[in-house]
Amino acid sequence: MTEIQDKEKERKQWCDLLHAGWMFHQQMVKETEPTIIGDGGSDDYIFHKAVAVAIMDAINMIQQMEALGYFEEEDTLISKPGPMG
Repeated sequence: MTEIQDKEKERKQWCDLLHAGWMFHQQMVKETEPTIIGDGGSDDYIFHKAVAVAIMDAINMIQQMEALGYFEEEDTLISKPGPMG
């Protein structure tokens, strides 16, 4: 059972790392935001905005999978030693 808890802890750490990356790219979006209304923005602006959206999509997907119980079934996937060890 400790292996499952470790995986939960690892998943939380990955989500925390993704969130930190999202915050960085959101800050870069604010810094590179075009000042002229209607301007499409620079390549840096578009890049950081796209990466921020992709990271948030990944975080949301992980949260949805957790809500649906996808990760709860992991303990049944762990192989157990047979009669010979």
